[in-house]
Amino acid sequence: MNRLLIISLCSWLLSGCDDTEAVIPTYEVRQQPFELSVPMKGELEAAQATAIGVPSRRPMTIAWLEQEYTQVKKGQLVAKFDAEQLSLDLRKEMLAIMLLEEDMKLNRESLTTAEQEVNVDKALVVKEFAFADEFSVDDLRVYSQLEIIENMQNKEYLGAKDEYLDWKKDSVVEQNTSAIDVIAIRKQGSQAKYDQIKMAMDTLEIRAPYDGMLVYESNWRGEKPAIGETVFPGRPIAKIPDMSAMQAKGFVLDKEAIDLAPGLPVSITLDAYPDQVFHGKVKEVAGFSRTISRNNPTKYFEVTVSLDDQSSRLLTPGRKLHASIKVSEGETRLTLPTQAIYSDQGVNFVFKQQGDQFVRQRIAVGQKNLFMVEVTEGLTEGDVIALAYKELL
Repeated sequence: MNRLLIISLCSWLLSGCDDTEAVIPTYEVRQQPFELSVPMKGELEAAQATAIGVPSRRPMTIAWLEQEYTQVKKGQLVAKFDAEQLSLDLRKEMLAIMLLEEDMKLNRESLTTAEQEVNVDKALVVKEFAFADEFSVDDLRVYSQLEIIENMQNKEYLGAKDEYLDWKKDSVVEQNTSAIDVIAIRKQGSQAKYDQIKMAMDTLEIRAPYDGMLVYESNWRGEKPAIGETVFPGRPIAKIPDMSAMQAKGFVLDKEAIDLAPGLPVSITLDAYPDQVFHGKVKEVAGFSRTISRNNPTKYFEVTVSLDDQSSRLLTPGRKLHASIKVSEGETRLTLPTQAIYSDQGVNFVFKQQGDQFVRQRIAVGQKNLFMVEVTEGLTEGDVIALAYKELL
């Protein structure tokens, strides 16, 4: 009897479980306030800061850096650059200048020698002309006609030779002068490089321009400077911020950056103090999205937020934060939960209740937040849909 009772009880429990599993949760579509918020993550920074960068016009390698967020005094050493490569480059350019000066000297000597040779040849031609004129007789009674013609041809040859020597002299001067000019230009280039390296050698140390907190400056990939890294002219490696005016700078996924614009309200919580909420407004939105990590192709929009309250001591540069940008102030829209929507080959649909059955209903969606989605086509207020009905998929 007890055995039969236990079997009956188990059967009843199993049947009850089947009935429970058969219940499909539903949701009635209705108009309700729809608040659209966009998440952002980032860190605090000063709205204004004095940048510290490479002091020369050459790439330089960082040899030492003061620790980030250190309070520094005016004139305190904050960074050193490596002199080894600069010393090698300096000697290389010095050697290049010496070799070019030797080349220039050789070309000048070659020009002088060539001019002297031409001048000697021209002097001989002048003497030959004088000799030919001195013994030139056009009288057929003294010389034969053939000898007179030969004498005339000799004068023509001497005239042509004199013209050739003039051309040769001009050509030698022009050729050697051009070579010397080219060498002079190359020497100027090497001298300019030498001067740049010498200037860089004289500015291997960077000191704080005034009292403040040292904050590293990230590059476009979000990477901060490190010892051994080569930095190029124009890139700041650190900054000393003005602590009286702070702001938040963060990143928003490009697919979530819906209707972002300056002036939107923002709620901010610091990761180190999650119970403290700060408020502000969007100050600036980047014009295009970009990657922020070398190994991650995901793109983000950079967003700058101004803070309403600047008095809190918790607001210091570098503190990580999470923020929520309120895009929509709670306008009434037709919405439904995100988990109720399915997609097949780019087509969104839900399971709409018709009597005791559920059928596919194609829909068009608009904006969405973390939990709800706006429905623009396919449903009307009062329709009942299944929240989870994977059996029909």
